[in-house]
Amino acid sequence: MELFEEEVEIYNSKMRALNWLYDELQLQPEALKNIINERGQNLPLNL
Repeated sequence: MELFEEEVEIYNSKMRALNWLYDELQLQPEALKNIINERGQNLPLNL
């Protein structure tokens, strides 16, 4: 059960990080959003 709780905590941390990143992207000018998005597409999926 402890392993499951750790996995849930890691998942929740990833979701908080992604939500923060999404909020930050909403504040950026359109041109910068496009650059960030293009570079982000090259990142590995397993954060």
